[in-house]
Amino acid sequence: MSTTKNKNRWTLYAVFGVTAVPLMIAMVMYFNLWGVPDGRTNFGELLLPPNQLQQTQLVNEKQEVWSQHAADKRWLVVYLTEKNCDANCLEITHLLRQINVALGKEAHRVSRLLVNSMGQFSEPAKQDYPALIQLKTLSPTFFERGQGIYLVDPLGNIMMYYTTNFVGKELLKDLKKLLKNSNIG
Repeated sequence: MSTTKNKNRWTLYAVFGVTAVPLMIAMVMYFNLWGVPDGRTNFGELLLPPNQLQQTQLVNEKQEVWSQHAADKRWLVVYLTEKNCDANCLEITHLLRQINVALGKEAHRVSRLLVNSMGQFSEPAKQDYPALIQLKTLSPTFFERGQGIYLVDPLGNIMMYYTTNFVGKELLKDLKKLLKNSNIG
């Protein structure tokens, strides 16, 4: 009887050890940050905590308040410029259009915005890119990094930033990854 009792006890200890020991090791590694990869897979700068797009008080040419509901809750690629839309601005706008086209069947999930903090609208951009939404912001301070490209999720969170000298392929990879892993928008 006692050998069976000891055998059962050791079996219980073995089952407990097989399940509890890896859990305890994982907790120690997690809380001490052992074995955490340093690499990242995104190319843009993640903005934490994200600001809300509605706080930027965007208005269109008719001075009407614009909300993300007008974009059917899509992902937004916002190009914030602080001056008139010059040749460099038009080049970036063209590159953003090419990125949108390169998304293929997912392109309908993304809208492009040209936001000017000075409140001026670009006629050449309006003629060349009719799908581009042009707005001005009444409170540009909510765009933390100033002039550049911002990604906004369908819930209105300004979540990622790229400088104006970004690489188009990197933005495209980030957008594809976000669209693939997102169930919204």
